[in-house]
Amino acid sequence: MIRILLSPVQGYTLDLATFAAWFQKVAEGGPYLFYETWCDYPPFNVYIFWVFGSLAKHLSLFGTSSLVYVLKLPSNIFDVATAVLIFVFLRGRLNFKTSILTASFYAFNPAIIFNTSIWGQFDAIYTFFLVLSLMLIINSKLELSVMVFAIGVLSKPQSVALAPLIAFLIVLRKGWKSAMTSALVSAATILILIIPFKWSNPVGFLINIYVKGYGGYPYTSLNAFNLWAFHGFWKPDNGTFMFLDFFTIGWIMFGALTFYSLYRLYRGIDYSQEVKIFFTAFILLFGFFMLPTRIHERYLFPVFSVLTLILPFIKNMRVIYGVLTFTYFSNQVYVLAFLNSSKYIPDWDPTVMIITMINLATFLYVLFYMTHATSWGRATWLTCEPAVAEARATLKQEILNCYGGMSSTMHHDRAGKRNLRSSHRPRHKGDRHS
Repeated sequence: MIRILLSPVQGYTLDLATFAAWFQKVAEGGPYLFYETWCDYPPFNVYIFWVFGSLAKHLSLFGTSSLVYVLKLPSNIFDVATAVLIFVFLRGRLNFKTSILTASFYAFNPAIIFNTSIWGQFDAIYTFFLVLSLMLIINSKLELSVMVFAIGVLSKPQSVALAPLIAFLIVLRKGWKSAMTSALVSAATILILIIPFKWSNPVGFLINIYVKGYGGYPYTSLNAFNLWAFHGFWKPDNGTFMFLDFFTIGWIMFGALTFYSLYRLYRGIDYSQEVKIFFTAFILLFGFFMLPTRIHERYLFPVFSVLTLILPFIKNMRVIYGVLTFTYFSNQVYVLAFLNSSKYIPDWDPTVMIITMINLATFLYVLFYMTHATSWGRATWLTCEPAVAEARATLKQEILNCYGGMSSTMHHDRAGKRNLRSSHRPRHKGDRHS
């Protein structure tokens, strides 16, 4: 209800106008010729445009102020679905109160709601598929996991941030043969989903879309309060430091982070495996926002879904969740005001610098926490793990009950033996042989 009530609030006018045109185009002409005109969104989004555009057409909402409800509806549906996923997953491991409370942290996160219900962006869609893919791979449903992950990539290209983690887990669990099978399943899923579109070469068709979307913004930071914000927004990323351009430097940093995160995951994968997988996903998604160039202000969005999943288990991350909620909300609100007024944020803007420094300090703390303040292969890695604590308490009680029962039995046995000896003991000397 909150999300619906916030839908009329002005979001990013350019995005909403573009979405309205795409909704109407596919609703009237179908997907086959959709990419004949400009669109830098991957194919799965077109199915969303088609379904909800057809709904808007049926209700005669195009050209009316009420269209905004339909434009923002898909993101809100997928976002609520992500909250449900979080609840269901945690409920299988924790009690109802903890599970519903944790899911509520995500469902009512103001930064998340601002993205979906006010700005009107589609980040909730690929986030849903990323979370579902991780949950499926944790449950050893590898083929389903890669199918869902492929849909995520066909929703937004930034899904590739988790591709190394997905591939690593498949190889680690089932070996290279299974990894090859999973790659084929993923390719088949993509091929099936792009069949309704006009193309002669599926690879060329997809490359053209992704290059158009990613290659069309060759700048350091696209209003993201990340490492490159210190250099200023919308600066060409072909500038160099020593002998490397900024674009290459950004991806080298992310590659190094990926390698190290997977190494840390591998070292202690036998203990608290699920939590570690989500924590690694959190590190990769956070790093994807902070390190590469060409990152938009909204790309921190999927961080909150995986971070929410570890809140009941890692106490230290609760503060991180609050800090990132503040910085992400501030990033979006501040940027949106400039975008809607068609202005650029000046270099060294004080607000940008302060929030960026908070983001950087938070990122460095998370890396420090992963590297120095924890031991991934030991129980001390988790500051707070209710599920394990509850299991230990139950086991302890069972041992005590068992020990208590054994003690009681032994006590009765000893008493019985004493009584038996007493019954055979003569009370007087003369009674011994009588």
